[in-house]
Amino acid sequence: MITVHVRLLGMLRDKLPREAKGRATLQMPDGATVADLLARLDLKGHLQVAINDTIVENEDTPLRPGDQVEIFRPAAGGQ
Repeated sequence: MITVHVRLLGMLRDKLPREAKGRATLQMPDGATVADLLARLDLKGHLQVAINDTIVENEDTPLRPGDQVEIFRPAAGGQ
C-alpha cells in the first residue's frame, strides 16, 4: 500500500466530508494510477490533475508514496 495526499479544489471539495475541507490522506494499492484514484473518489468528467505541482495528462500515470495530488476542474475564460 502507498499513501497519497489529495486536495480537491472548488466544487469537487463536496466529494469529501465537510470537515475535511477538501483534503484527504488515502491508502492506495501498490501500482495504483490516477484513474484508480479518480474512481475511488467517484470523480468523473473533464478534470485536471496535478501531482507534486505538475499537471499530468494521462490517467495511467502511476502514483508514488507521498505524492501530493490536486484535482480540479479546468477554468475557462477570456474575452
